[in-house]
Amino acid sequence: MKTPTIQFKFRRPSGAPTHAPSEAMQDALRRLSQAEEMQPLLKKAQAAGREVVIEVFHSKDGQPLLIHTALMPEAS
Repeated sequence: MKTPTIQFKFRRPSGAPTHAPSEAMQDALRRLSQAEEMQPLLKKAQAAGREVVIEVFHSKDGQPLLIHTALMPEAS
């Protein structure tokens, strides 16, 4: 079985300016994906042959508000 792929997605309210995430934010998310607490989700994804998504929701001014982790929906 292959190792699950982890995708990072950045969500902003409609009309908010878009910008690339900083290196520090990208590094923090990579570390999060390797955390011990993430292992059950990664194992579940591997068993199901699915990918994991880590979404960061930002406010209009660019402040990160919420980090959401989940399995990607199954392909139709």
